Amino acid sequence: MSDLAPEPMATDPTLERLRRITMGITAGRLLSALLIGWLIYSGHFTLAFWLFVLAGLGALLEGAAALLFKTRTRLGGLLDGLADRLLPLLALCALSYRGLLPLWVLIPVLLRELVLALGQKLPETAGNDPWIREPRWLFHVNIVAMGALAILFLLIQGPGFGVDLFLLPTELLVVGLAFASLALAYVNRPKPEDEFLTDDLGKDT
Repeated sequence: MSDLAPEPMATDPTLERLRRITMGITAGRLLSALLIGWLIYSGHFTLAFWLFVLAGLGALLEGAAALLFKTRTRLGGLLDGLADRLLPLLALCALSYRGLLPLWVLIPVLLRELVLALGQKLPETAGNDPWIREPRWLFHVNIVAMGALAILFLLIQGPGFGVDLFLLPTELLVVGLAFASLALAYVNRPKPEDEFLTDDLGKDT
């Protein structure tokens, strides 16, 4: 056997253990999102900050395992996407409730989530074609920007880092990305001509 031949990455039992671990990480991220929201609501900003950082590291580990070992199941993918959304969203809602995050930032974020949930996620979950479709890369950019904004507020209110200078640019970025997502989700929507093109290609083959 050649030395260059790829070795199997994991046996089936190992893959099953990895799947359980990644599902556990995802479940922990969902629980941490709820706990972080409660901690911010209760004014425990330092604890919320460190838990947010820990949840972010968990997301990186879960994503790396899914990419390297193909451990993600359909259910795991749905829960992972929910955790990605819920963590920064609940943090921003709690910050707004505390009077720290202005409503002109929160409302576009909530509008984006509502429109995408009704126009994309719910139809896809039901097995139907969505009437809008947010580009995948833009989803990740939105999540990172929302998380960065939450981290900035928690850094200021918790450990006390003087990063106030970055708040307004990050708030503007989050609002701009929310509206950009809505616009591109509409532009990127499935079109009837795409279906006709697919049918024609199928007939040709």
